Amino acid sequence: MVGMEAISLTGSLILVLAIGIALGWWLGSNRSRAQSQERLVRAETTAQILSQRTEALEADAQVAGELTAAVGPLTSTVRALTQQVTGQDRQQTARLAGLDEQLRQLAAQNQRLQSSTHGLLTALSSDSGRGDWGEVQLRRIVELAGMTQHIDFDVQVTATTDAGRIRPDMIIRLPGDASIVLDAKTPLSGLDAGGDAEADATGSDSPTGAGGRDRVRAATQVHAVRRHVSALSKKSYWQAFTPTPRFVVCFLPSDGLLTLAGQEDPALIDDALSSGVILASPSTLLGLLKTVALNWQQAELSSSAHQILDLGRELHDRVATLTEHLTRMGSSLDRSVEDYNRLVGSFESRFLPTARRLSATGVSDTDLGEPQELTGRARGLTAREFSAVRGTGNGTS
Repeated sequence: MVGMEAISLTGSLILVLAIGIALGWWLGSNRSRAQSQERLVRAETTAQILSQRTEALEADAQVAGELTAAVGPLTSTVRALTQQVTGQDRQQTARLAGLDEQLRQLAAQNQRLQSSTHGLLTALSSDSGRGDWGEVQLRRIVELAGMTQHIDFDVQVTATTDAGRIRPDMIIRLPGDASIVLDAKTPLSGLDAGGDAEADATGSDSPTGAGGRDRVRAATQVHAVRRHVSALSKKSYWQAFTPTPRFVVCFLPSDGLLTLAGQEDPALIDDALSSGVILASPSTLLGLLKTVALNWQQAELSSSAHQILDLGRELHDRVATLTEHLTRMGSSLDRSVEDYNRLVGSFESRFLPTARRLSATGVSDTDLGEPQELTGRARGLTAREFSAVRGTGNGTS
């Protein structure tokens, strides 16, 4: 019994094992089939995706080719533009470098100019310095006008008037021994340190600032010019140099000074003229001296014309005298020809016959020639200008 049960149990176990193996194999094959089918679906999907991507890449490649063909000329243009921009950048850099150098030079020049200006202001702060500057400017202007010292003008001439001893800076000579007196004392009190200090004291706190200083400086300058005009009018230069117009020329060595003074005080020029003082800047004085030089030229031409007229009259008188002498000489030559012909006639009629008879005696074998009479006469003056002289000469002869 027990054996049969064991055999039955073993057969059952084998059957169950066989069924389990069959069932496992079936399940494994189904799983492998499902996995294979899944792999196939994935492969087909991947192939489809790859095909789509390939078509997209081909389309992109075609578009890229078209873009390349279209962008090719633009690329060369962009390249040329890039080179041009690069060259311009280099030029701009070079210009900026040159501009920096010019700015440095300008700064150095400005510094030198400030130093020179400071030195000029320092030099002009003294009366002697301003006077020297005015005299130098005056000398340059008369040279530009073509005048010569000791001929057209004199400097530092000393004279005496009722007001005392005077010495103007320059005397301009005029035709007819006349003259014009020039004074080159430069009234520039507005440029000294005191004027600047006064301007700073009155204008530094005002709203205008620098404008206030300029107005104070201009007012100070006008006051200095008026004071100098008053001093010149009292010297009466025209009394010492006669004939001289009743005025003296006050030379201001800068056109800006006269313009500034006229703008600040419009009555300044008229008041100076009333006092016998003419305010002259370099441009106006140059015009005055050019006019004087022209008058000298006209005077020299007039003097030369008078000399030529006198020489012409003298030459005409001498020509008349010379004509009279020529006429007399011609008459003398005609008388000499007549005397010669009379001598020839006497020689032929009286001397030669005797000489021929002497030759016939055998003294000499040489034949005696016969002189010829002169038939020409001296040529007289036929021009109508010498008819009166010719008649006088003939009458005299």
